[in-house]
Amino acid sequence: MALVELLLLSFLASGVDAVPPRRGVSWPAPVPASSVPPIEWSAIGSLIYKPSESFSHQNTADKKVATANINSVSAPLPPVVDWRNRSGINFITTPQDQGACQSCWAFAVTALIESQVRIEHSVWSKRSEADVHDGIGAICETTGSAEETLQYVAGNTNSSAHGVSEKPGIADWSCDPYEAVTTPHAHCSDRSGRTTHIGNFQAIGEVEDQKKWLYEYGPIVATFILYDNFGEWKPDPTNPHHVYAWDGTSGNTGNHIALIVGYDDERGAWIMKNSWGKGWGDDGFVYFAYDNANIDMWVKYGLRNVNPDPWTRRRHQSGNMMQSGNGETHRNFELLLSDPAKGIRHISRDGDTSQWGVVSQLTSGDALVIRGQPSIIGTSMNRDFHAVAVTEGNNIQQWAYSQSSKTWSQLSSFGQSKVDGFPGIVQSDDSSLIVVVKHTDGTLNEYRQEANSVAWTLIQPPIAGNITQSGASLVQSNIGFDMYDRSGISQGRLYTVATRGDGKMQTFWREGSSKAWQEGDGFGEGIPDDAVPVMIQDNFDTIDETSACGFQLAVAVNGSVEHWRWRPQMGEKWEMVQKVASDKEGGIKQVWSLVQGSFAGKMHMITESVDGVIEYWEWDGKWALVEKITGLR
Repeated sequence: MALVELLLLSFLASGVDAVPPRRGVSWPAPVPASSVPPIEWSAIGSLIYKPSESFSHQNTADKKVATANINSVSAPLPPVVDWRNRSGINFITTPQDQGACQSCWAFAVTALIESQVRIEHSVWSKRSEADVHDGIGAICETTGSAEETLQYVAGNTNSSAHGVSEKPGIADWSCDPYEAVTTPHAHCSDRSGRTTHIGNFQAIGEVEDQKKWLYEYGPIVATFILYDNFGEWKPDPTNPHHVYAWDGTSGNTGNHIALIVGYDDERGAWIMKNSWGKGWGDDGFVYFAYDNANIDMWVKYGLRNVNPDPWTRRRHQSGNMMQSGNGETHRNFELLLSDPAKGIRHISRDGDTSQWGVVSQLTSGDALVIRGQPSIIGTSMNRDFHAVAVTEGNNIQQWAYSQSSKTWSQLSSFGQSKVDGFPGIVQSDDSSLIVVVKHTDGTLNEYRQEANSVAWTLIQPPIAGNITQSGASLVQSNIGFDMYDRSGISQGRLYTVATRGDGKMQTFWREGSSKAWQEGDGFGEGIPDDAVPVMIQDNFDTIDETSACGFQLAVAVNGSVEHWRWRPQMGEKWEMVQKVASDKEGGIKQVWSLVQGSFAGKMHMITESVDGVIEYWEWDGKWALVEKITGLR
């Protein structure tokens, strides 16, 4: 079977969709493995996750974890591959519980997609099983197949509440929490920008190809006969090689579909993530014997080139550069650069070729003069970009980039001529936009724009006084956020950092549902009054999708960049990671952006030198100047 090329970007309907239940409609029987020829690996395309690369983390200031090395396509496969632990890194989300519904097909495909996002883009991305199950029009009793479910998510079927021409994708869990009952497709109103889309899925017939796919690309979905003794399996502490196998006498209740996250030749078993909760088996996993219960007689399915939504990436980028879902492998950088003569230009860095190119120009009805650099974010409004910048008139100008028309438009202006800091902007857990910025009177202030509105409201009272500078340091964190809150009320804390008048930086935070900001740690020494702090939340040292993430901050101090971090594991205190200097005479004037993107956990930074040169940096254990961006401003 040839590789299915399904490159998807779509903007979907929101609200409640009712699809006629598929009562009495049987889904296809599992595809025989013998019907699928060996994979032509040259046709698959290059690896997006490369096991020969390293996945960066911060157990120490410059330590990295090296993953398995593949020297060539003919290299022998290792005896064990386990995506729960690829050289110390977990790529698999927590096992879920399908309850009494026959929805294993939705759970297996959902688990495949969210694992692949983690592998290819380095972020945790819990997806909604209900968004697939209910979106396809299934009821609790509906059985399904892996292939049809993947076809639905990819948009290669008419069985969708979103219309023939639209590509459903799969929304995040909070957008449509799963319930083990028959319900209409009730989802969040901004679903269109909270859906991950899938690219290429592959039918894999031969066991050696399946193992190679597991080693090089990621997990695979498998179908097998569900014998009664499967539910009784649990680890045997007296037998470390204990695996599940049919006992030869138990009856069966049909088929079951689950995610294979690895293999273990020493045990002679697939490593499987089930959908019966963490209390079943080995914390929700099972070692499933090879060639047992038809598991190797039916086709398995792999996936590559997934396209995460901006909702997933939003905590991990701040300032005038962000990573988008654009480009062949959905990891282009979008950079906004302000120039006094040319205004603001939108340029993009191709995620595969690393080449920069001009995309478009931000325009306005007035001849606005912009101070410093703008800030850009991706939003859940149809994946559109939003940008804000400070004008010479001490206001903030807002623009939006339409993914459908590929153009920027001016939205609003706010600030009451009181703004003289640089803004941080985020989309909050309730989908509103939040800006924090310094006013001319030295106060730090919050503005709020409700979803589907262009009006901004100044929130009173101010966050703090005695502030000399603000920057792109506002983060909608996952700290305090209950990912599996079915009420939809839970919101994570907001954090920001500003420069104080005494040469220190000051942390502020508030609960997501509150308006009252709290004062956190002060840190740093000799920070210039005009230094712009830039902060993101990272993915380092996280155990799973529920882990509280730390923060990374960069600020220009006396011609160098100071890189700071704050980690829950280190007692929630700021600590210096590195000082780095430019080779330009006079050094670095400001830091304008931080991004943790798809490239094996690396961080990326944009700085401006004293003489106005824009520089692009990468962190892979330590910061290194990659290139100077010239000729595009």
